[in-house]
Amino acid sequence: MQDQEKRRRRYRSTLRNAQADATRQRVVVAAGRCFAARGFTATTLGAIADEAGVSVETVQAHGPKRMLLLAAVETASAGVDGGRSILDVPEAKAVLEQTSNEEAVAGLAAFAAELNRRVGSLWQALAAAAQGDSDLAAAYAGLQERIRADFAKVVQVLQTRSGLRMDVEAEEMAATLLVLTSPHQYDLLVVQAGWEQERYRGWLERMLAEAVLVR
Repeated sequence: MQDQEKRRRRYRSTLRNAQADATRQRVVVAAGRCFAARGFTATTLGAIADEAGVSVETVQAHGPKRMLLLAAVETASAGVDGGRSILDVPEAKAVLEQTSNEEAVAGLAAFAAELNRRVGSLWQALAAAAQGDSDLAAAYAGLQERIRADFAKVVQVLQTRSGLRMDVEAEEMAATLLVLTSPHQYDLLVVQAGWEQERYRGWLERMLAEAVLVR
């Protein structure tokens, strides 16, 4: 009887945890949609609650608002919040596992184009909010540092194969990849200049190839 009761308690605990995780995911995703559409300042907890189909109290349990913004950016980028490296995303792993640098560059362009399509507006909201909030500014700087570190790792992988330019230092190469794949470039070309997604992806692939590959 005691064993049965223990199993029932574990089951109820597991079920509660799963329900709590699902609710948090719904709140964070809804917050991301609101921040991307309205920006940080104009988005209220009430708007997030309406979008998620939950109460404001439920949203508050996963706040404050700045933390919801950070969680939304990380979830949209890496699938979960909490500091997961973008290189741990299966699509990113597939890029690094390509057998040639030409294939890796093409894969990186496709991955970055899709990521920016999904996250670009949300990233712009974070960048704007960071200008008026010191906590967000610090978090934004931390995210940028993580991205720089990720691109340094990408270059290290590319260096293990042939066809990579030797006249550019690894640090400069990583910085160039960061700038070219930046959501800010996506905003300039797709959002502001009106480029189609496929045109942007093709441009990005050509620029990345010119930046890192022997031509």
